[in-house]
Amino acid sequence: MELEIAPEIEDHVRVIAAGENCSIESILQEGLALLFGSDSIVEVLLDRLSHCTDEQLWALIHQRLTRSQDSRMRELLNGGTAGTLTEQEHAELRYFVDLVDRQTILRSRALALLQERGHDIDAYLNPEPEAD
Repeated sequence: MELEIAPEIEDHVRVIAAGENCSIESILQEGLALLFGSDSIVEVLLDRLSHCTDEQLWALIHQRLTRSQDSRMRELLNGGTAGTLTEQEHAELRYFVDLVDRQTILRSRALALLQERGHDIDAYLNPEPEAD
């Protein structure tokens, strides 16, 4: 399989791979596993988080659904509330809910690790409002 990625993403992945002393492919596979993997993959990733750099942990914390994924999930949630989802749409909604759950679990562990490493997590979670 061949995959074309944007140069700025490739540069970032190369830096992470060099810092981790591993291949670009393994970094990309881990990212894809986070997005599409099962619960057992999440357990493996949770174990590996302690070996991540602070930069990698912050990147994980800031990872969100894409705009199109978020939009689609909201559509499905609205359809579920209205009781109009098909069986296929229910499955799609379950996929998005599972994805958000996996991201939340990993994000929580990453925040805990950063706090253990001396970062001010309270300031991240409760930012001061910007002055006008």
